Amino acid sequence: MPTPETTAPARDLRFDTLRGLFLICMTVNHLPTEIRKVTDQSLGLFTAAEGFVFLSGLLAGWVYTRRLRERGSRGLWSAALSRAKAIYSWHVASFLGALACVLAAEHAWGYCSPNAPRLFFESPTAAVGLGLALLYQPGLLDLLPMYCVFVLLLPPVIMGLESGRRPTVLALSAAVWLAAQWAPPIDGARIYPLNLGTFNLLAWQFIFVAGVAIGHARASGIAQVSRPSRWVLAASAAVAVYSFGIRHLQWPSLWPDSVFGALLNKPALGLLRIADFGCVAYLVATVGARFPAALSARPLAFLGRHSLVVVATQSVAIMALLQFPALFATAASRTLVALTTVALLFAAAGARQALSRASPPAPQPPANRISPAAAPRASPTG
Repeated sequence: MPTPETTAPARDLRFDTLRGLFLICMTVNHLPTEIRKVTDQSLGLFTAAEGFVFLSGLLAGWVYTRRLRERGSRGLWSAALSRAKAIYSWHVASFLGALACVLAAEHAWGYCSPNAPRLFFESPTAAVGLGLALLYQPGLLDLLPMYCVFVLLLPPVIMGLESGRRPTVLALSAAVWLAAQWAPPIDGARIYPLNLGTFNLLAWQFIFVAGVAIGHARASGIAQVSRPSRWVLAASAAVAVYSFGIRHLQWPSLWPDSVFGALLNKPALGLLRIADFGCVAYLVATVGARFPAALSARPLAFLGRHSLVVVATQSVAIMALLQFPALFATAASRTLVALTTVALLFAAAGARQALSRASPPAPQPPANRISPAAAPRASPTG
């Protein structure tokens, strides 16, 4: 995931493990395979994308809070800008790679799959121009642009948290999310060839900022689930069980269809979707705090540590594979393609690690360190 991959004093294997798991689920969910029954909304009404974005914020809050305390606001802004540039570079690489795969398939076979982004074969030049300007983000190529924006939000969010304004930061983020629930959906046909992606940034920023707030609290030594309330656990379990029942057991909805659809809206992160995710995340965090080994798996953690290159790789690989419907003709071939794609993710992560070890580390400016005692602490509210 496009969160910082700088080496922390002590990496938490649980977070990297979950990131790796989410990466695999997101990859499989974009392929027409029976494995999706296990990876897509397996715990309820939310997908791996919500967990991925939330963990991105958590790890970014943890890492960049330390950067602020070590190097001040200038160092924080410099790190965020540098990270945004890296994310943008990977987006450009994956965008051009996906475009090349589509055009190569068209040249070789004389036609384009209906799965290909429309502008890719209608006007490749326009696709490149709009893609580089982040104004054309077809499916599979809309995640990294969103993170460019989110990473640039980190400095003001973290400085607000560091100054003790945690309730204000979260309230503002929640207000923007709420406004997104009432905003009319964008008619893609009217603004074509512009395509701003599936994710509504005004809505998805809330789950990211919530993660940043928890990461900041973690960097400040404030435990989040060390003493979970029985009432909170019971309420979270109730929401999680009900949501699971709706998704997998055909339990009836408590709302009219029109309202229920809005509550489950994925682009705008509907209320029931985000509530279900929050409750499940709390339960998982409680289990992980008590039984760390239950959420630790080194192969998945290895994948999670190199999430940025993995996201770019899966975008290009899936775009290329979807150009060949014959690959998905049988259940066996669909399963084989999915497993091979997952193996490719590990290969990409291994190549990235090998290149990182071969490259000398960039020189770091002298730190303007702030002693832990003098550093402002976040309010334990929330």
